[in-house]
Amino acid sequence: MLGGFANVKVDDVPHDVLILHSGLLLLADQERSGSDVKRLNGLLAEVAVEELVRRHRLVRFSDVARSKIVKRTPLRIELDLAGGQRLTVVAGWASPQLTPDSDKVLFDRLTELPNTRPLSEDAAVQAGRAWSEGAMVLDAVGNFVVDDDPYDLVVLDVGLVLIADPGPFEHGKARLTRLVQSMPAYEIVGRNWLVRYEEVVDARIIKGIPLRAEIDLYGGRRLAIREPTATQGLTRDSRSVLVDALRSVGAVLP
Repeated sequence: MLGGFANVKVDDVPHDVLILHSGLLLLADQERSGSDVKRLNGLLAEVAVEELVRRHRLVRFSDVARSKIVKRTPLRIELDLAGGQRLTVVAGWASPQLTPDSDKVLFDRLTELPNTRPLSEDAAVQAGRAWSEGAMVLDAVGNFVVDDDPYDLVVLDVGLVLIADPGPFEHGKARLTRLVQSMPAYEIVGRNWLVRYEEVVDARIIKGIPLRAEIDLYGGRRLAIREPTATQGLTRDSRSVLVDALRSVGAVLP
């Protein structure tokens, strides 16, 4: 255990929250009488952390697709999980910390996550270029397979963004909607893999339904794109927008 908070709200429901190496342990339905810190320390003295994990919900950091520190004082964070759910953790001015540096421990842990930490130098260059171009999101599709690995595909006016480890297909539309509403196009570029249309040497649509396509890039790499049996799009035209993007770089419908 690294720290914790007493009497905060998780999705508007009162909780105590413990910071573990592996994630956040959400303790609901706790007695609220007496000093919050004394009460929480008493619970930890009586019940092992392993037992608390069995009794309560553990949100693993590895399951967080994106985190956002909305406000530091008082604490407010948003966690987007791989399955499509969003958790909001909000502390009040009077919410006590289990240790004096619990807030710093949590912020440091969140900034270690891929979609919270600062962009690498190369990623920042890509994001800066996309920003200067005024890159726009045209549409998006969830859970396509690229070279045998699942990705969400975001169709921009400058290229295709591939987002790895997308999460379940049944949450695809909600996940993509939240992404484009919460993150500008240039940041989506910086935090993921952008295949620019100008990098494409040749493109082929092998099959229309379900979609099968190949993209040849400068440098000799070939990407095989496959539409799975079940997928969701950002809009009802998402699939057509992706096909039009492939046609813009030379692909022809069979």
